[in-house]
Amino acid sequence: MKPKTQKSQGNPNKKPTFSHAKATQWQKPNYKQKGKPKPKTDKPNKPEVRQMIRQQNAAKAEAERQQVRAEKEARIKAYKKQRLEKTKAISKRTQRGQPLMKDRMQLLLKQIEEMKQR
Repeated sequence: MKPKTQKSQGNPNKKPTFSHAKATQWQKPNYKQKGKPKPKTDKPNKPEVRQMIRQQNAAKAEAERQQVRAEKEARIKAYKKQRLEKTKAISKRTQRGQPLMKDRMQLLLKQIEEMKQR
């Protein structure tokens, strides 16, 4: 068995070098102030509060759905009224069964005026 010998430390005035890369990277200093409390976020922790918020959100969603439904029904009603007027104008006939051109011409004129406005 060989006797253990001490390894020399190299130049004693030099800083030691590290083999892993993490220690050689520059790290930001920690300037966090311990005295300042962080602002707390108001998260509902109690079940009653969460339930109340859920109900409010559900009421908002329901009101929005009702509004969309009412708008849709109004559009459908207007379309049906317009279609009924058009059908009445086209289906008018003379005593002998011929189509009445006066109403058809007025309908065409109305369509042309609407196209000009757009």
